[in-house]
Amino acid sequence: MTLPSTARRRLLDFLNDDLGRGDVTSAITPEKICSATIYTKEPCVLAGVEESAFLFEHNGVKAKVLKKDGSALNGKTAVLRLHGSNRKIFGVVRTALNLLGRMSGVATQCVKAKGVVQAVSPRTRVSLTRKTIPGFAFFDKKAAVIAGINPHRPDLSAMVLLKDHHLKFFPDAAKAVEAARRKWGSSKKIEVEVTTAKQALDAAKAKPGVIMLDNFTAKESMRTVALLRKNGFRGEVELSGGINFENLRDYAKAKPDVISMGSLTTMARATDFSFKL
Repeated sequence: MTLPSTARRRLLDFLNDDLGRGDVTSAITPEKICSATIYTKEPCVLAGVEESAFLFEHNGVKAKVLKKDGSALNGKTAVLRLHGSNRKIFGVVRTALNLLGRMSGVATQCVKAKGVVQAVSPRTRVSLTRKTIPGFAFFDKKAAVIAGINPHRPDLSAMVLLKDHHLKFFPDAAKAVEAARRKWGSSKKIEVEVTTAKQALDAAKAKPGVIMLDNFTAKESMRTVALLRKNGFRGEVELSGGINFENLRDYAKAKPDVISMGSLTTMARATDFSFKL
């Protein structure tokens, strides 16, 4: 996969943030050509190798990829081999380790969630939400794609998502969907968030592409999904809000089209990577 120019620029911004006015410690370290290895210290689903290799190569360090993004690693495993100036390696390594740790942490969570859901409801897709670190959304979403789940909207222009704060300015959910369709026609997917079964049925009258059941209990979700389908709603039903690994299996039993989980990014623990000369 080729990194888009916007992602490359963002990566260089990350690197420059860390370098500041220059690595003053490396500046006084005798410069030598050396080899080094980056490896994971624990099991994970690997993500961020492409980004890390790009940063090293950009800084004049040869980076050989030993394990590809998406690899399931069982424990201590080398993922990148480096060769070049020790000073140039030192200038990049912490940024690379942070990228690998964050992206692999998200990918690992995503694969775990996908496994739980598909064991109960094979046709249900798992999705991220927009709860990402500012400036890091592209990389969180790429980690999700590597893990085989839906990254959700890349940005606010991608689709219409009518949330509760938007609906406050419309007579009802159906009217909000109709307004979106008048504005965008079929050029934008339309999703509407609802908080009660009654509101879901009202929204369904306007035939949005997706109805999101927000903060329903697992039992409420099951009843409402069944009710929508009984009443002929042919769009997708998404469950979101308050879903975590403790209750994920119960929500999957409702057999929705999508389950979106903010916890895949907000609760992702960085995978432990290390560097050895």
